[in-house]
Amino acid sequence: MEPYYLELLPHPFIVCQAISIEPMSNEAKLAELRSRTDHDLLILVQRELDRGMALADVATSKSSPLFAQVEKAYDTVKTLLPMISDLGQGDRLRMEGKLKEVRLGLDQVPASANVRFYPASFAS
Repeated sequence: MEPYYLELLPHPFIVCQAISIEPMSNEAKLAELRSRTDHDLLILVQRELDRGMALADVATSKSSPLFAQVEKAYDTVKTLLPMISDLGQGDRLRMEGKLKEVRLGLDQVPASANVRFYPASFAS
C-alpha cells in the first residue's frame, strides 16, 4: 500500500489507507488485562513494602497504631505477591527478601514502649 499525501493542510501529512484490523480475540483481551493487573499489583506491593519498612523503624511498641499499619502492609504484600504471575524470579526473590525484612522489623518492635518519667524540678 502506498501512502498518499494530504495537501489541504498547511504541512503535508502522510495518511495511510484504512486497513481492516480484526478485533482482538477474547484471549488477547484477557492477556492484556492480566498484564495490566500484574503491573498494578506490582506497584501496590512495592509501595506497601516501602511503607512497611519505613513504619517498622518508627513503631515504638506492638500496641502503637504504626505497628498495626506495618502488620497490615505485611499481610497485604504476603497475600498479593503470589498473585503476580508476570514477575521474574529475580524480582520475586528481591521482594520476598524485603518482605522478610518487614517481618524482622515487626519482630524487633518491643511489646511495650519504654517510657521514662522524670520528676519535674522547679527553679526557685
